[in-house]
Amino acid sequence: MVEQSARFARSKRRLHPKGQLALDDQVKKLMESPLGGEPKTGALAGVRVVKFKVDRQQLLLAYQFNERRNVIELLDVGPHENFYRDLQEYLDSR
Repeated sequence: MVEQSARFARSKRRLHPKGQLALDDQVKKLMESPLGGEPKTGALAGVRVVKFKVDRQQLLLAYQFNERRNVIELLDVGPHENFYRDLQEYLDSR
């Protein structure tokens, strides 16, 4: 099962249609292999990130996987610039 945060939904809407299609493909891959993302450490412990490209731009998809409930929570998607800083601020405010 996949859940999305309000922040993720907002970020997805801002993507170009090509980016939205690429993102949908990444989410399908995550559903097959939820532990496929790179695990983060420190303040972002528990968060995993998948990197993918749309044309020449690299995008990052941050998510958390709850093994007990078998749920993937999509947190945010966007370019690398300030991505981790903004993600940490979002997680701290929740």
